[in-house]
Amino acid sequence: MEQKREVGDDDKLTLALDSTSISSYANKLPNVERGRNKDEDNLPQINLLMLVESKSGLPIFYRTYDGNVPDVQTVRRVIADNSRLGIQNVVLVSDRGYSGTKNINDCLRNKVGFLFNMKCGISGSLTQELIDEERLNLQDLNRRDWYTQVFQVTKKINWIYEPSPVKNQKSTKKTQESEELYWHIYFDRQIAENARQGLFERIDRVREKLANGKALDENEQTLLEEVFEKHEQDDAVSYSIDNKKVDQKLRYKGYRVLVSDEISDAGKAWCAYQERWIVEDTFKTLKSRLGCSRNRVSDNESLTGKTFVQFLATSIAMIVRTRLRKYSEECKKNTALPMVYDGDCRVLDSLNNVMQTKFCGGYYFGEIAGKRRKLFEALGVPVPDAEPEKEQDYDDEEETEF
Repeated sequence: MEQKREVGDDDKLTLALDSTSISSYANKLPNVERGRNKDEDNLPQINLLMLVESKSGLPIFYRTYDGNVPDVQTVRRVIADNSRLGIQNVVLVSDRGYSGTKNINDCLRNKVGFLFNMKCGISGSLTQELIDEERLNLQDLNRRDWYTQVFQVTKKINWIYEPSPVKNQKSTKKTQESEELYWHIYFDRQIAENARQGLFERIDRVREKLANGKALDENEQTLLEEVFEKHEQDDAVSYSIDNKKVDQKLRYKGYRVLVSDEISDAGKAWCAYQERWIVEDTFKTLKSRLGCSRNRVSDNESLTGKTFVQFLATSIAMIVRTRLRKYSEECKKNTALPMVYDGDCRVLDSLNNVMQTKFCGGYYFGEIAGKRRKLFEALGVPVPDAEPEKEQDYDDEEETEF
């Protein structure tokens, strides 16, 4: 893999890590289990994990696993797969589902770079501790980055871990090592305000239903228990809003914490994380554009083959989409590409009309002009011309000595 992306002082290969659930009605597939269904289907599922290279949009690795395995437990296996693949100088970029102390330690032990989005909602966690420490600094306009348009602060933390843990044996200071980690803390006022307004609207709906004697749905009942106080007097029941509980619920809204052993600059870390949209788009390509929200197979052999074909199709679609988007953003020759917003199928269908004819002198391509020529340029493919491309002749009977 030659394509690399500069994310720190050295060139690193930035790999976006994510997974999706594919629902299934099959009862003979061993991997089909009930788990956290990301499409919110009330069906058992198979999980599909991908590593996607951020710069090219190319999915370089995939595998399926049991539907009941949580995201956080897959990182150790990804590290093992990475070592077998022999990919060097990588930075794994992942969302909150993959963050955790064990995964940070595993990455440090195996010399795998990482950029993890940490969970902000875990009470008493180091993440919340750091947010509370920097809360005032994150209101300072001097801390607002003009490019990302968010407030940001970076803290260096000396992270202690056990490089070679032994089962059933406690680590000591002699066996422990330390690594300097960069904790990038961000605050987006608009996100915080949207969360506040959304919560107020939900509270208003609950109050309206209570006043009119209407039944609450499951989510409204949960909110009632979280931020309302119940009062009983003379067989009458009333509710009031607990402002402290509301403030606590909103306390960490609008904050994001990214931790990395490689990326020391908060702005670069933010951009590297935002670029993981590419893996989200990969799954949209897989499920929506390629119609793979169901595998529709009933045995393991068919599942393996169909998943591989889906992976190849997704790779082609993502490369096409990424190159078209990059071409459009760079505005080459100050001209917009006519088909940049078209679906992948339409783009490929257009290129499928390029004709090749075989003559005695070799292969000839038909005329290519206008929109199709721009598409070839945008996709980084040499435009076929009218010159003949000679066919290579091979003698099947000729023996080659080594």
